[in-house]
Amino acid sequence: ASREPVESRTSSERAAAPQSTCGDMGEVHDKNGKLVVRKQSRPIGEFGGNLGCFFWLFFIPAAIYYFYGCMVLHQGRLTIPDGQFWYDLYYTLPDGIAIRPTWKATIAIIVWVVFQAAMEIFIPAKIVEGVTLKNGTRLKYPMNGLAAFLLSHVVPYALCMMGLLDPYFIWSNMGALLTVGVILAKLMALWLYIDFGLLWWRHVDDPEFEEDWGVFHLSECINDYFLGVARNPRLFHRWLEVPFDLKRFWNARPGLTLWVVGNQSYVAAMYFGCRLVDGQAQCAATGDWSRVPLAAVMVAFAHWYYIFDYNWNEPAYLTTTDIRHDLFGWMLTYGDFGFLVWYYCFSFCGYISFLEKPLTDNHMNFMIGTLIYIGAMYLFRVTNIQKHNFRTYIAEGGDLSKYMVWGKPVEYIHTEEGSYLLTSGWWSLARHFNYIGDLTMCLGWSISCSGPGHIFPWIPLSYCTYFWMMDIHRMFRDEHRCRMKYKKDWEKYEQIVPWRIFPNVF
Repeated sequence: ASREPVESRTSSERAAAPQSTCGDMGEVHDKNGKLVVRKQSRPIGEFGGNLGCFFWLFFIPAAIYYFYGCMVLHQGRLTIPDGQFWYDLYYTLPDGIAIRPTWKATIAIIVWVVFQAAMEIFIPAKIVEGVTLKNGTRLKYPMNGLAAFLLSHVVPYALCMMGLLDPYFIWSNMGALLTVGVILAKLMALWLYIDFGLLWWRHVDDPEFEEDWGVFHLSECINDYFLGVARNPRLFHRWLEVPFDLKRFWNARPGLTLWVVGNQSYVAAMYFGCRLVDGQAQCAATGDWSRVPLAAVMVAFAHWYYIFDYNWNEPAYLTTTDIRHDLFGWMLTYGDFGFLVWYYCFSFCGYISFLEKPLTDNHMNFMIGTLIYIGAMYLFRVTNIQKHNFRTYIAEGGDLSKYMVWGKPVEYIHTEEGSYLLTSGWWSLARHFNYIGDLTMCLGWSISCSGPGHIFPWIPLSYCTYFWMMDIHRMFRDEHRCRMKYKKDWEKYEQIVPWRIFPNVF
């Protein structure tokens, strides 16, 4: 059959905007002969449209390179990024620590990603259904994250014990790994734009195909490349009982796990006294725990537990905005493997490892930071689990008249759209009360990375600044989406729960 994307515009509107056609290919029918109807309902302009997305495509990687350079060249002090700064960062530093890519880093990343994908596919797993998509489908997901997470520790540790891998591999190769991750993220986003965007009609028979998949306007190419053109793209439909979900895998497995393993590599670098001496990386043959600050151990454990807890409660992730709403484009390909995995790692444990004065005497800061982290992590977990349990109870057909929250009958809004908005428990205090835990725990980590007689923790606080900006921006994006989706029901919800994040403040 001839192929033509059928959109929500009239024929006269299409004729008036010829630049928007990504190839008028005639009508497209699925394998059952049904005409495929598409509708542009994806968010446009959330990050400033084409111009804004173009800016972020270059500014964010440059900012991460800058903070990395401050860490390795100036022991965590901020500096003016002049030409000499960038020259030294790329050329002067030794292979691996410099940001020029290396074959060692490239091979390491390929092996790691393939290893993670193999575990996702082959480790036996309980199969759980996600939330209902726009097309009425509930996708299936293998819940083997905990086993994969544990194996991701066993294998590197075994390689280190056999002498096949340096425990401080991440410390000595972070710059090259960072650049290879950026390249991989950009190439992956380009492939997604072409395969699932320009060639969207190839996927109309996939169960995850939705009305807003694919490219609608070539004039929005940068926005589409940045945000993505498909929500849950999957592979290997013919060979796997549960097709390989690219976004869930990329969000959850290679980046998050490597982040915490990387922290442990930085702790190993401190244990072996790794330093840059006259421009060369040097590590002692024997380790000494007295070289390892308590702050590094606490942060490494905190990050490890955060991801362990995620994998322990893996089904809860299927009800989050990441899976339900976010598209899979550069924002996530880069965010997960060009940004998060490296920046989250070096902004705390990496920062401590490069400090000129060892951070082994900041006991008060360590205690305060640890207490803040424990309280914030508790709040983060109980708030998210409360909403997840409510949603799961509904999905399993439970009787809400018998459902209790904090010992009282649950209160909620049943929207005309069919969804349920929880207004009990933590969720009666603020519409995004769960953000408080995330926003607070990073402050505890930063406090632990400082102390009397030490430099101001600019790099750890840069993470806090980024994270607060990201979460608050995400909150506004989420509220806009909900306001458009629930209409009058959302207005009612705002009246019942008037505060966004902080009760009586914001």
